[in-house]
Amino acid sequence: MIPTLTYLQFHLVFSFPLLAILWYVAPRYDAVRRRRATAGIAILVAIAYAYTTPWISYMIRCGAWWYADGAVLVRALSIPLGEYLYFAIQTLIVAFVLHRLGFDPTFRDGDFDWKPRVAGVLVSVSMVVVGLWLVSLGDSYLYLGGLVAWVGPVLALQWSVGGGYLARTPRVWLTATLVPSLYFWVVDRIAIGMGTWIISDTYTTGIAVFGLPIEEMLFFASASLMTINGLVLFEWVLDWNDRRGDPDGSPIDALDPADG
Repeated sequence: MIPTLTYLQFHLVFSFPLLAILWYVAPRYDAVRRRRATAGIAILVAIAYAYTTPWISYMIRCGAWWYADGAVLVRALSIPLGEYLYFAIQTLIVAFVLHRLGFDPTFRDGDFDWKPRVAGVLVSVSMVVVGLWLVSLGDSYLYLGGLVAWVGPVLALQWSVGGGYLARTPRVWLTATLVPSLYFWVVDRIAIGMGTWIISDTYTTGIAVFGLPIEEMLFFASASLMTINGLVLFEWVLDWNDRRGDPDGSPIDALDPADG
């Protein structure tokens, strides 16, 4: 029988080594791109803590999942220290994967087209409505419905800003979402199998893939997607701002030899 890991031991085995590898193979950007990538990651980590903490705390207090005896050493707002670490760890892993795969943040004519922006916002707002409706159906939809409703506002904001760019670059954000999600799904299933954390049968639909509840699969995919969108749109907005301020449409920073 595989021994149960504490949450911190889980990170030592599955999180920190991967982060070290991804950091080592990260692309070596020029000074400007490096500053922008670093700033984007830092902002997304901060947003992850601000936006995720209330939702995770509520779900834990409702009993959507809990942790093995002895797996948690410290809690704040019902959330274990290991979970707080996961907010940053997941954001960093997703960011490193995105930059390793590569993306072009260049603004192009048509990126402010209203059609994809409106369509994206409508779909995202519909997610909030559907999520709340699912929650109203009963306890077994609490996790799923709460998750869908939680994701909707973020996607609505992202598509309202850069829907044209996102519609133009689906391969980027779909691939960069799927790759880290596959890893998170595997290690999450391992953690559940070891009993480090336990997903409630009462507050989930009972639908699972190879023993992994679909709610967990959707959580990691959704969190990755929101992170990817945030990172690419951050650099895209900066590129748009550069071009807006330069008559010939070239990024201003690229014209500054001091930035090398």
